Amino acid sequence: MIAIHVGRLAQKLGVHRNTITNWINSGKLKATSTVGKKYLIDKNAFRQFCREHGISEKIFQELIGEETVPSRGDLSFTQNLNFNSKEVTMSAKPIGSVLVVGGGIAGMQATLDLANSGYFVHLVEKSSGIGGVMAQLDKTFPTNDCAM
Repeated sequence: MIAIHVGRLAQKLGVHRNTITNWINSGKLKATSTVGKKYLIDKNAFRQFCREHGISEKIFQELIGEETVPSRGDLSFTQNLNFNSKEVTMSAKPIGSVLVVGGGIAGMQATLDLANSGYFVHLVEKSSGIGGVMAQLDKTFPTNDCAM
């Protein structure tokens, strides 16, 4: 299997990345979507695709060399890994801060929930007041209560 980044493949082939995405979506290039905007492609299927579209063997070999992913049965890459490191433990309370963008009803509720969870929260609103549209309303439907 080869893990290919669409942008890198497009750059090597000299086409736009949307062309690569269209090939994948139409089924011309059989690829499986993975994490990080990468696609897994079988080597033989990719070689056949390159032959059909006149892509040189040199470019194919460059892509194979850069992007090869070990198969599930191949564990030789694990020989140099150190598994004897210290165990990672999580602290009882969250550490860090959160930025909440938008001071509407949802933003204020998210800010309160995060603050109650132990996070240090920063609330950012582009206008001078908070409350969003609800703060501007006089009464709400269907109960005709005050909006706030």
